[in-house]
Amino acid sequence: MHVYRFRLLHEDQEDFLRDFEILSSQTFTDFHNLIKQSVELPGNELASFFVCDRNWRKKREITLLNMQNEIVEEEEDYDERRGPKPFKMPVSEMHKVRIKDIIDDPHQRLLYEYDFLNPKVFFIELTRILEAGNKEQYPYCVKSEGKLTLITPPLPVVDLLDNEENEVDEIALIAEFDDIMNNEDEEDIPIDPSLEQSSEW
Repeated sequence: MHVYRFRLLHEDQEDFLRDFEILSSQTFTDFHNLIKQSVELPGNELASFFVCDRNWRKKREITLLNMQNEIVEEEEDYDERRGPKPFKMPVSEMHKVRIKDIIDDPHQRLLYEYDFLNPKVFFIELTRILEAGNKEQYPYCVKSEGKLTLITPPLPVVDLLDNEENEVDEIALIAEFDDIMNNEDEEDIPIDPSLEQSSEW
């Protein structure tokens, strides 16, 4: 039986990497649990693997929990003049997909996205294919460098002073507009001579 060695990197942290070995017959649920444990990801958030091409373009999603009941089929009366059909990414669940099911490249690339509300994105690439040793040890982390630094984006600071100044400016503009509309000099308004009343009775 074969073992796949994958290298995992984080998009924003150059000093971080993990090398994993996993049996070809094990599932993406096994891979997901291994990554969570090794990287020390918090909580039990949703996650997905994306099978990618050489340019990291997503071709297939392998998700922890499939939120789609089914893939919507294309309309049968498709008009060729409208152009190519939109690509609908196939979606599978992790526990149903074995690692060997997606390997079609000796340097197979994957993306792993964890926590969709505050996403953490990891790049994964197949680096070696080996013969399995003691099958009871798989999957496991064979190399670990750096600790993942989770940076929570700061909440925007509301400057109350700026808000008050903006409100004052807005009120002043509205008042000025009202003054212009209500205090026009009647002498500046042209009068139709035919509407003037004669002073003679």
